[in-house]
Amino acid sequence: MKLPQLQITSQTANLGIRTEWGVRTIHSERAEVEVHTDRPPTEAQSYKPVMTIDQSATWDAINGGRPEGLAKRLMSQTTSYVAQYIASVNEKWRSIGDLANNKANPIPDLAYASITRQRPALPVFGPASRLNTKISFEVRKPDIEVKPWKVSIDVEPHQKPDIQFTPGKVRYTMERYPKVTVTPPPIVDLMV
Repeated sequence: MKLPQLQITSQTANLGIRTEWGVRTIHSERAEVEVHTDRPPTEAQSYKPVMTIDQSATWDAINGGRPEGLAKRLMSQTTSYVAQYIASVNEKWRSIGDLANNKANPIPDLAYASITRQRPALPVFGPASRLNTKISFEVRKPDIEVKPWKVSIDVEPHQKPDIQFTPGKVRYTMERYPKVTVTPPPIVDLMV
């Protein structure tokens, strides 16, 4: 004979949990910054340009220049002209003294040549040239001195930021309750 059995079934509970995040807001004002600079002191020293004109060679070409330069030039040239004159006189008397080679009398020809000859020109004046006048410029750079200057920076921070927090929520719901079902066996007559 079989004994009756109880049938027991259980059902688990289902919990529904919904969460919402907390919200945090932070608000802080910008710091105030003030920057102040002074104009830097500047000192500038400028110089006038210097123009130099050298016209000594030009005046030498026009009128012989200064008397010292003229005398020096004449003295330096005189020795060469004296040497040339001595050589020409020497040549003249050689030709007169060389009677063996001269078929004609050279004295009248030499006398005529000495009368009509042009005297050697002493170059009293300097050479004429467009480059006689020399111009030069001297331009100096300006002296510029900049002294150091101050920069003052003031910062005023707002120390306490405004922080606000809205807490989140957690919601619990019972979606399904737990359940235990006990099913009794059918009633059986045991007397039989």
